[in-house]
Amino acid sequence: MLLIYVVLIAFQVWAIVDCLRLRSRMWWVLGILFFGPIGALAYVFSELRRGRQFGRASTIEAVTRDPRIDELETLLLSNPAPGLFVELGDLQVSQGDHQSAAEAYRRSLEADPESVYARYHFGLALTAKGRHAEAVEALRKVCADDPKYDYGEAAERLADALLAAGQDSEALEQYASVASSWARARPKFYWGLLLDKMGRKAEATSVMQEIVDQEDAVPDYLRSGESPWIKQARRYLDGWPPDTLFTS
Repeated sequence: MLLIYVVLIAFQVWAIVDCLRLRSRMWWVLGILFFGPIGALAYVFSELRRGRQFGRASTIEAVTRDPRIDELETLLLSNPAPGLFVELGDLQVSQGDHQSAAEAYRRSLEADPESVYARYHFGLALTAKGRHAEAVEALRKVCADDPKYDYGEAAERLADALLAAGQDSEALEQYASVASSWARARPKFYWGLLLDKMGRKAEATSVMQEIVDQEDAVPDYLRSGESPWIKQARRYLDGWPPDTLFTS
């Protein structure tokens, strides 16, 4: 019995030290102190859900943790304001912790479901975690509220999520819609690729040719971002198979 007691105390101490060492989710320290080994076990499960692999260096914590995150997590215990959840989510994204960011944006939306900003960044965080079907749902609502949100970037991110979710037909329509509203080469390129995938090669060739023909009209300040897609479009026109276009 004494051995079990010692093991449980040691487990609780280890969990507290782990929190302090990583400067991670400091409110967990209070939970562990209050609930004892049960709180420590909850902390471990929380870390596992975030993708933590105990025994390995955590890639999430490789970046020096912003102390403002700890301040916000403590403040939110007594003041769960949607704006504070958004700020927390933004900081977590900057640290590469998209799982926690998605949860923060979700909590913000619970309090303020009309926030397009929170929903948009919720969708982006879901995309970063590979939760594409959920991202589609969030980003679709953003585009329904404001089709030109983030200068058209939201509409393109919706197309990306549809493609990643395996919804090729809807992705094609979305890329086509973006391409008709914005001159960026990237959505046109993926539109062309999907046309090719569906056997509509003549249309795909026309889209790729349009990308190449617009090269001279690209402003200098946009050239670095547009050039890679123009290069891939030219490769397509030169007969490269679609699955080899991104090789160096």
